[in-house]
Parts: sequence; structure tokens; C-alpha cells
Amino acid sequence: MDSDKHGLAVILGSRDVTAFLRTSWEREALLLGGAATPLVERLFTLEDFEQLACGGGADLSVVQEGRARPVVAQRADRVPGRHVLTAYRSGATLLLSSLATRWPAVGELCRGIELDLLERGVLPADPVSANAYLTPPRAQGFDRHQDDHSVLVVQLHGSKRWEVFAPGAQKPEALVSATLEPGDVLSIPRGFPHVAHTTNKASLHLTFGLHTLSWADAMAEMLRTHEPFRRSVTGHGDAGPTLPDLPALDVPGYVRNRRIRCIAELDPLPGGQLAADAAATAVEPDTLVRRVPLMPSESGSEYGLASLTFPGGTLRLDGRLQPVIDHVAKVELFAPRELPAVGKHYDAVELTRLLVRHNIFRPVEKAARAAPPAPVPAALPAPAPAGQATAQADRARDLTLVRDSGPAAGHHLGWMRLRERLSAAECDDFIAACRDLPLTTPTTVDETSHPGHRRAETRHVPNEPRTAWVYRLVEAVAQEAAQTAYGFDLTGITRSPQYVEYLPGNGHFHRHNDYSHDQLDSPRKITVIIQLSDPTSYEGGVLQMFGVDIEELPRERGSVLVFPSLIDHCVTPVTRGLRRALVAWVAGPRLR
Repeated sequence: MDSDKHGLAVILGSRDVTAFLRTSWEREALLLGGAATPLVERLFTLEDFEQLACGGGADLSVVQEGRARPVVAQRADRVPGRHVLTAYRSGATLLLSSLATRWPAVGELCRGIELDLLERGVLPADPVSANAYLTPPRAQGFDRHQDDHSVLVVQLHGSKRWEVFAPGAQKPEALVSATLEPGDVLSIPRGFPHVAHTTNKASLHLTFGLHTLSWADAMAEMLRTHEPFRRSVTGHGDAGPTLPDLPALDVPGYVRNRRIRCIAELDPLPGGQLAADAAATAVEPDTLVRRVPLMPSESGSEYGLASLTFPGGTLRLDGRLQPVIDHVAKVELFAPRELPAVGKHYDAVELTRLLVRHNIFRPVEKAARAAPPAPVPAALPAPAPAGQATAQADRARDLTLVRDSGPAAGHHLGWMRLRERLSAAECDDFIAACRDLPLTTPTTVDETSHPGHRRAETRHVPNEPRTAWVYRLVEAVAQEAAQTAYGFDLTGITRSPQYVEYLPGNGHFHRHNDYSHDQLDSPRKITVIIQLSDPTSYEGGVLQMFGVDIEELPRERGSVLVFPSLIDHCVTPVTRGLRRALVAWVAGPRLR
């Protein structure tokens, strides 16, 4: 799959996930031609279907005359391949159920969809299901029907003709009437009748069932806790039954608790769990651990205990560890020595080992860390340091500076961005390099008078083999901006850049500028900021610039932003997730 995409983004292609959930999902039947083409050969193939269907142990049914039934077998635990082929050749559709737990690639895609829903406030009532249907030529599986959940159909092999109708519509015309080819996607909302059949080609498709919590289900759950609504429906005389008064309902609290319950009810994805105990014993204070892919966690408190909920269970610890658990729930990468200090109530190494044993985090392989390059003959260029191969530090970059709105680049002293963003691999490599660095105290001008002006975790970034490419990039971008837009004279980087993490809850930097007025010889004149976090991974943390209007600067991961250091700017408080960024400055002669 595309390494930069997961979940719904993989299925929907170029369509924005948030826009799809807001405007199309549960509202309209939608055909997306070719949206899932990259999945066709990598998700689930005809050979994969045969392996599961004929190998035994799978949830296999045949669909014929509109009904599903088990394949006839001599033993309940084994379905001989000849019975499967006989049913298929007789015109039956073969149905493989529960693929999310039987095929890793499908399971990971289902988990990605579940996380997409949770991140956007849509609560799953049950885990996302995945079924595969293999239909022979000129055949039909189920008759026209409707589902009580929304589905996404992904065509993988052959073709199939689909018709989708409006719910309760008396007119026979279909809302969608189309033949799906490999890579095509069809979104069918719950309650929309539909039917499908093959023509002269066999068809293999996957159906993803999105079982989400309805308002009716949520209201029933909330009202069940109120005594009048637990009584029988009764009435007296001609008046008939009377509905009890509706109580004030704590909807935000219910949604928050239901979200935590949803996460706990997800099954852990297979992979790495059996090795987790051994990995945990190797954790030391400086061991870097990374969150296991597609492993969300949510912090909370129960009966005075701090809780961490994740797929497969909940950890409940001493309530004094709440700041630590809140931090761990959102962070992607950390070492035990970097966990928040809350006195002597816990051992950070033992807590990290516990998280590794539950396969929430996994130690980063030491081989992936930077190592000094081996000596080479002077006549040959030195190879890129380990872990930096994807960054290609010395490759030619497009240094064109652009603006997305407002005055064109170079027409005023406002912000600009590099047209070419850093890749996800470059961002990951740089974050990994910086996470090894010691924490430093974030400082601001007149900190004693304004102690709450800045809240962040910072690390000074030295100019060493693994980070040297960033130094060169910053200086190149600043020189380009000075020559094409600002007309500044520059001397270079005189203060170490900072790797900054704004933590959830109160990570911020109030309005300020970077010019460093106290430095008479060579103050900072150009600020360069690199956005290192995916904007969907955090809320708040907006980089704003103050001029005639307040402008919000681009948030896309890998964006390289540049502006004069004397311009006021701020970072709004982070309310969810973790925002990572590099902040660097290039100095020059004092302005006169």
C-alpha cells in the first residue's frame, strides 16, 4: 500500500476523507472509478482467495438462489477443495467472511478505517468487517436487499454489474447503474437497496462493512441509565401512554466514554505480540521506543486511577501517574528518560517495559540509528550516514519560494514556503535523529516577567553527520529568500536550530518575534520552520503571523516556511496530539 496513506485514504484515492464523511457517506451512493487501483495486486488476489477457500479453516459459505449456506463437508473442520470448486462451477457465489482476522493486509486496512472514523468523531458500533465474494460468470449472489450498515465495495478481479436504489423509492430507476472494473470503488449507504450480477466475466470483490453507532442506539444507551425510561410503556384511559420527560443528557461525556470503549473492544493486530516480552527486557533509560503501527491509545481516569486504553485492554495505574499516561497516550516516539517527572512514584523504565509487553510500543532497532560514515579515500565522495539515505542531503532541490494566498512571493516582507516539501521519510529520519538529543530548557526574552509565555519541549540540534543536511537546507532557503524577496545581508547560522515538540493540553508559544534585539553584532534575520507532523495527528498548534491580518501558515507535513525574524508570530495551544517542528534562524548584520 501507499506508505503515506492508510485506511479510507487508500480506498478513496484522491477524494478527501473528511469531505467524504461530511458530505457523501450515509447520504449518497457514490461510484469512484479507479480510486483503489493500487490495491488490486497487493490487497487480496484470486490466488489468495483460493488458498483460504480450499485450504480449510476459513469462514466459507456459498450463496445460491439468494441465500448463504455452508459448503457441504465430510468434516466440520475441513472443506475439501473439490467441494468448493463444485459449488463454484454450479453457479454459486463463494463468500469468505471475517477476512479482517484472517488476512493481515485486509486487517490493517480495516484498522486504518476504524482509526479514520474515530479521529473524525464517528463511533464504530462494531469493528469494520471485510468479506470477499467470488462470483462465476453470468451469476448472481444475493437478491436485491439493503444492509443496516454502510458498505464500501472494492473491485479486485473481473467485473460486476451493480444497481443501487434510493431507500423507499417507488420509482424503479437506479441511482447508480454501473459495471465495476478492477480498482473501482462503490460506496453504498445503509438502507439503500442494491443488487449485483456478473456478465461474461467472473468477479472478485471485497465488501467493507462500516458498522457505526446511530443516534437511536446512543439515545437508548443514555436513557437506559434514567429510571423512568426503564419502566414499561403504559397508559391510562383515552390519553394513552405518556412519554417521560427527557433528562439533561451528557452527550460529550457519553461520546468520550464510548470512544474509549470502542478502542478497548478492538482486537490487537497480529504481529510482534509473541516477541514483546523478550523485547521489553532489553529496554533501558535511553532506549528509543516507537508506537506500534495502527495501535491507538486513549488516557482517562477511573476511581482515582490513571488508565490507558488500547486495542485489547486497559492498563490502570496509580492516579499520580496521570500526566505520564496523558503523555504516553499521544506520543509516537520516546525514551524512558524523557517521560514527565512526577516525583518518585514510578520507574520510567519499568513503565516503558510494561508498554512494550502489551505491544503498544516497540524498541527502535539500533541499526536504524545514525552511525558515523566509514573513512573513504579522498578522491571519492563520502556515502550518506546510516538512516539518512532517504534524505539525500546533497541532492538538488527546487528552491522556488511561493505563497498560497495574498501578495505574491517577494512583494512584501511576509512569509513564503518552499514549493517542494520534504518527504515523509525525510521527516521521520530527522525526528528519529532529534529524539536522541538531550532536552533543553525553552527560553524566551524576559522569561522572568512572563514565565508562561512558552510551553514546549526543545532540543538543540547540532551540526553533525545525520543533521548536516538540514543546516545546508536552511541556509540555502534563507539565501534564496534574502536574494529574491527580502534584500537582507546574511552571515549564516549562529545559534543551533531547535527541534520542538508542543505537547497536548498547553503546548504553545505566545506572540513574539525572533530578531534577538539584544545581539548587537549579528542578530537573527530570517526564521525557517519545517513542519514535521501530519496535520491530522494534532489539533490546535496553529502557526500564526501578525500583520494587517492574522494569517495561518501551511500545516502540511514537510512544509518549509520562511519569514523575516522581526515579524510577530505565535503558536496556538495544542489541544490534542503532538506537534513537531524544526525552528532555525539565519543571522546577519544588524538592521540600521
